[in-house]
Amino acid sequence: MSEIKALLINGSPHKEGISMTLAKHVINALNKNGAELKIIHLYDQEIKPCKGCATLEPEKCNLKTCTEGELKDSMVELFPLLLESDILVLVTPVWWFAPSGLLKNFIDRLTCLENQGKLLDGKVAGFVATGKEDGAMQSIMPLMATLNDMGFIFPPYAFTYSVGFLNVEEDEDAIQYARFLGENLVKMARLVKGEKWWKGKILG
Repeated sequence: MSEIKALLINGSPHKEGISMTLAKHVINALNKNGAELKIIHLYDQEIKPCKGCATLEPEKCNLKTCTEGELKDSMVELFPLLLESDILVLVTPVWWFAPSGLLKNFIDRLTCLENQGKLLDGKVAGFVATGKEDGAMQSIMPLMATLNDMGFIFPPYAFTYSVGFLNVEEDEDAIQYARFLGENLVKMARLVKGEKWWKGKILG
């Protein structure tokens, strides 16, 4: 059985908050199904805003530019983790009907991997979102669209969300889908690892 590496990115400033409470059920399923897991809390990282090189100076939008000079920050360590992982799980609270600013800033910095040649193509992704009000699907859908255009693959039941539950452990449906998500991510990653059957424009 091939080794599967998973990277979970927590876009909440709270390590033990509502979002991570739900995400722990995904984590348990990932571990149970044999994935090697690394968890990153974005609030602990220094991630500077994207400079938009892909629009202004496309030839400069690459890993070197995005990890040197004024942009040298925590992404120096995070890019290699992304590139070696088979699975990416994005966790976010709903902030103003959208993903957290922490997570959006991180996603923007992935543009260099896209522009340098779709370096994340073929990886498998899933999503966790929580909020007191509506907006969970409005948070998940732009994340799915962005990662899909980067070449990520999604298994069935690729997301779980809980809305209105301060105690997520009471949301039985969200927990069940979280368990499905963790298991399906590992199974999908094993199916596609080393394969390349899909069509897509490779940039760079």
